[in-house]
Amino acid sequence: MRFLSFLFALFLLLLVAAIILGLYRTFKTERSENQEKFVLGTADIDSLDGDFRGKVGGYNGTWQGKTFNKAESSGINRFQGQGVLTPKYPFKTYVAKGLRDKAVDVVVLDYNQSGNPWWLKFIVDEVVSNAPNAYLGKIHIRLAPRIVFSIGYFTLEKI
Repeated sequence: MRFLSFLFALFLLLLVAAIILGLYRTFKTERSENQEKFVLGTADIDSLDGDFRGKVGGYNGTWQGKTFNKAESSGINRFQGQGVLTPKYPFKTYVAKGLRDKAVDVVVLDYNQSGNPWWLKFIVDEVVSNAPNAYLGKIHIRLAPRIVFSIGYFTLEKI
């Protein structure tokens, strides 16, 4: 019985820590200089077609960007590994109001697709156009319909 109580307490502690971290990241993300740029952007879904180079500030990993298929309202991420560009993690695209920025029309990149890992289905990217062929993206974690954390930004530029 003590072991179960310990596990429950540990679970609650981890849950509270995750919520505090999510609130902190959301606070920082929505008060950054990118937030002002994001809310001024437009949901230009018509220009999202083909390959886009992606960048995330402070990230030097394998993610290289995204490829969009306008005709199918879909896309996929591109990763570089061992000299090979590999497509992974497909998504659907559509225009909607922002998850946290309710007054802003955004292009939603919805990863809740069959074949994606279970953990990726909680991620929702939103992108807006700030210049021709240039997009600013916002990364969210949606735990439930009204529990959404914003965790950062990325940029996309047409190749």
